[in-house]
Amino acid sequence: MSAAVSRPGRVRRVRRFRVFRRVGQVRVFRRVRRAGTGPALADGALVAAAGAELLTVVGEVGPLTLAGYVLAVGALAVRRRRPLLVVLATVPAAMTGYLWLAPMFALGTAARLVRSGALVGGAAAAVFVAAAAPLAYEIQRTGRAGSPAVLAAGLLGPALLAAGPTLLGRVARSRRALAERLTEARAALAREHRLAEERAAVAERARLAREMHDIVSHHVSRIAVEAGALSVTAATPEARRAGVRIGRISSLAMTELRDTLGVLRDRETAVSGPGSLADLPSLVAGSGVDASVTDRVPPSAELGAETEYAAYRTVQEALTNIVRHAPGARAEVVLALRDDVLLVEITNGPPAGGAPVTGALDPGEEPGLGEGPGLGEGPGLGLGLLGLRERAALLGGSLEAGPAGDGFLVRARLPRSATAPGG
Repeated sequence: MSAAVSRPGRVRRVRRFRVFRRVGQVRVFRRVRRAGTGPALADGALVAAAGAELLTVVGEVGPLTLAGYVLAVGALAVRRRRPLLVVLATVPAAMTGYLWLAPMFALGTAARLVRSGALVGGAAAAVFVAAAAPLAYEIQRTGRAGSPAVLAAGLLGPALLAAGPTLLGRVARSRRALAERLTEARAALAREHRLAEERAAVAERARLAREMHDIVSHHVSRIAVEAGALSVTAATPEARRAGVRIGRISSLAMTELRDTLGVLRDRETAVSGPGSLADLPSLVAGSGVDASVTDRVPPSAELGAETEYAAYRTVQEALTNIVRHAPGARAEVVLALRDDVLLVEITNGPPAGGAPVTGALDPGEEPGLGEGPGLGEGPGLGLGLLGLRERAALLGGSLEAGPAGDGFLVRARLPRSATAPGG
């Protein structure tokens, strides 16, 4: 019984070992391919081929000539780093008329890697003269050159040995140069497309700026005028103070609207006007919320303009939500710098009447991004926090929002120095 049980176990272990071995082989192959060993393998193959040719003539030559052959074959291993020197090392081998592969490989590599056509031509001429040396020696020894056809046939081999690799190498060099130019052309075309998209985005921002100006500025101006009239003609002091406060908020809204339109027209105006940490006290004072500001950021700390603007918008949106959903609630704004992260926390308690905060989320809603009945009525509720979260994410930070005890908490983590994409 134990043997019957152990045999399937051994089979499973053998199968698992085979799988692991195959996976290991694939990983080794990928490492070899990533290491860029293709040229090294090609060099090894060429050296092997030239070495095989060398073995066929070992018994036909003397020790000195054999040493020259070994030098020519071994030099092929460094033909990519010193192509012209390798060609010169193979010239003595070509002179004997027995070894042709090593000179061919060396000359082809030199023609492909060396830029100067004169140097390549000189190397090809040296190989041709060396390969034609046996024929010249035979003519000198016999005193007869033979017929022109015989002489031409004798020079055909040296000519092919010199011209063939040279032409193939120059063609390969031209193809590589053409491929590089095509790559550069594609990159230039991609840059032109990107620039065209950026120009289209700029034009679209300008169009949005004009539309926002036409649609919003008229109504905000009317609100400011009506608030000014209310602050003068209202019957009760409380109503007059409300009119003054509404007028101040309307003026601030017009200023921020102009800044926003400037951002849409030109990213350089991204942080002009109100929108820095220095403006937070005035923002809190005019928000209508009983809030305190605790600034723990050292005065000497340098923060990015986009970071300060995002922190300002976070506090502004949180105070607006308190006015809407927890009227009369006390709030606390805390700013702190931890390492390279600016922490912005806005916490509020329950409304003045003690009722639960109406900004609570519905079950299943993402914190701070809901738009259910719990957020009251009105268009766009919940979208402000969504925009803040997107702004924080663009800067490389994060934003959290959700119930905290009887109140609500908004916490933003922003990088100390950040630049919005496209800025």
